[in-house]
Amino acid sequence: MSNPRQSPVYRNIAVTNLMGYRLPAPGVASILHRISGVALFVCIPILLGLLQMSLKSDAGFAAFRSVVWGNIFAKLILSGLLWAMIYHTFAGVRHMIQDRNQWLDLPTSTSTAIGVMIASVVVTLLVVWRVW
Repeated sequence: MSNPRQSPVYRNIAVTNLMGYRLPAPGVASILHRISGVALFVCIPILLGLLQMSLKSDAGFAAFRSVVWGNIFAKLILSGLLWAMIYHTFAGVRHMIQDRNQWLDLPTSTSTAIGVMIASVVVTLLVVWRVW
């Protein structure tokens, strides 16, 4: 008597198993794309308020400058938002190319995901180095 073929068992990941689960690079890129989009959406009113304050008058620009240039915490937050904007743009272009049914195989998708992550960090560091 032959052994009947057993179908695979798929289980949901429990919260206790999350630390042992390794997400592939395209999955990490997708999650980071969503997180950066939410961060940009939430911070748009703050950024527009800072822009309005800096453009309204000389006193407003002086206040903006004292808040941003004199505070390392504000610089870190603005640098993080800059990274979110750059990463979201690069990942969005990658997703649009994938929507055209290109770069869909796993090796290419993995390499482009890693490339987007590295390129966004490099471009952010270059801009932060130049601005700050």
